[in-house]
Amino acid sequence: VQQYFLKKTENKKRTVTDLVFLVDGSWSVGRENFKHIRSFIGSLAGAFDIGEDKTRVAVVQYSTDTRTEFPLTRYTRRGDLLQAINSLPYKGGNTMTGDALDYLIKNIFTEAAGSRKGFPKVAMIITDGKSQDPVEEYARRLRNIGVEIFVLGMVFCSVQSTVNLCLFVENIWFSVLTVLYVLPLRNCLHTSRQTCADVVLLVDGSYSIGLQNFAKVREFLEVLVKSFDIGPNKIQISLVQYSRDPHTEFALNTHHDINAVVKAVRTFPYRGGSTNTGKAMTYVREKIFISSRGARQNVPRVMVLITDGKSSDSFKDAATKLRNVDVEIFAVGVKDAVRSELEAIANEPADTHVYEVEDFDGVVTQRTDFIDSAV
Repeated sequence: VQQYFLKKTENKKRTVTDLVFLVDGSWSVGRENFKHIRSFIGSLAGAFDIGEDKTRVAVVQYSTDTRTEFPLTRYTRRGDLLQAINSLPYKGGNTMTGDALDYLIKNIFTEAAGSRKGFPKVAMIITDGKSQDPVEEYARRLRNIGVEIFVLGMVFCSVQSTVNLCLFVENIWFSVLTVLYVLPLRNCLHTSRQTCADVVLLVDGSYSIGLQNFAKVREFLEVLVKSFDIGPNKIQISLVQYSRDPHTEFALNTHHDINAVVKAVRTFPYRGGSTNTGKAMTYVREKIFISSRGARQNVPRVMVLITDGKSSDSFKDAATKLRNVDVEIFAVGVKDAVRSELEAIANEPADTHVYEVEDFDGVVTQRTDFIDSAV
């Protein structure tokens, strides 16, 4: 794919270009496949002459919403650029390609974001599935501001959708690019729209919570798990409670239907103790996200932390190691939880991964906004 793309763009790549990779980070891509996407982007970007007055590269990832991983102005050295690409986190969510194209128009291909007048503007779209929103009008708008579009449709995507997106952009470098970049298939193969993930709920059971408030935590968890489609080939749930030591209430492969999960959530005991959040996250990485306890390859991995206070141990390294194995972390802070700790633990951006409430009654009322981001 790399050689084919570079051959077609040989003359262009010798010139100064503003190159933007728009990457599909939806659940259907899968954690393992996203690693291959990172490798592909790195190989392609590395073939250009990178610099402030040379080719500039930005990466934007999209799913339900869109975020800038880094703008055109961030990296002026190839080594720094490739390191950033290699560490891109996997996002998860739906496939809102139209919204993502609109985001490029408003937030990336602008002078304020580092896009330069009079230089070639290129958008390389990498997607594995049919968009869940309209793309035609936004594709036309991109063309109207001088952006040339390539679309890389992966092997398990709707090829027709990829072709349609290109057909709405006239005057591109070559009329329609539908390259089948062969990636390992996901283990969840029922449908491309199947939501499939391994989710670990990491719950603070320290003495500061209290028995009465712990009942409200159970209520929140029950509502949360009921929003998932539970099953061995769908979403798997594990519950870990921690205080001084972590304890597995149930593993990813313990319960295979929603009724069993709900029953376990309603009845798991309050344990009490100190608040060793770092130790608990290490436990999740080493003892929960493993194949013998149901963790699957090529499936999105999510951890939801619920805590009410400052950690009693160091936690930053443990959180970083979890994120480095592509676990997406959400943090729900209650009462005396420390915002800076939550942000250091959770994935970015904080506004979709960190939630704070004043008391445990607020945990229950917060559930709708949280579920919309986590699912």
